[in-house]
Amino acid sequence: MMLNAGTNLLWPTPVFKTSIDSERCEQLVSDLMLTQNISNPSGDTASNLIDNPLLADIAKEKYSEFFDSVYGIDIDSLKYEFNAWLTRTSGGYGMETHNHTGAQFVSVFYILSEEASEGGEIVLQDPRFNANRGFHGVFMSDFKSMVHSPKTGDVLIFPGYVYHFVRQYTSQLRLAIPVDIFIKE
Repeated sequence: MMLNAGTNLLWPTPVFKTSIDSERCEQLVSDLMLTQNISNPSGDTASNLIDNPLLADIAKEKYSEFFDSVYGIDIDSLKYEFNAWLTRTSGGYGMETHNHTGAQFVSVFYILSEEASEGGEIVLQDPRFNANRGFHGVFMSDFKSMVHSPKTGDVLIFPGYVYHFVRQYTSQLRLAIPVDIFIKE
């Protein structure tokens, strides 16, 4: 690889934030209340919520924004499929560190996140395992985790290899839908 003007920033990890308008969030909440056990969702990635036409449309729209903004690619030039599910919803829930093996990119649609919630931040970690080893403290900001406090309508999209976790939250109800994209050759 050639150096570009003397400096290259290698191994980029795009994290993209966009949003869903409140009307469509409300419609998705209504749809889920009619079709899912929202008080005790399975969290099963095999039961694909992408069969909901509104969710499928929003997923395509948000990933289109992402691919166009970050890579200059039209999503219609790709062969892909989505997989979506509802995460646990009740207060006191958190999620351990994990990634989404096999999915090229991951998104999380926060369709209901109470303003009075405490906790529940999603924390994205530097994917370069142990990259900070030996660095002086003055450089530690280069390795800092990204912390996002979700609000209703927020959408985050990032590579599937990024390890992340969700801090325990205290809201009564929160609806978050991870939507993975699997791009085929």
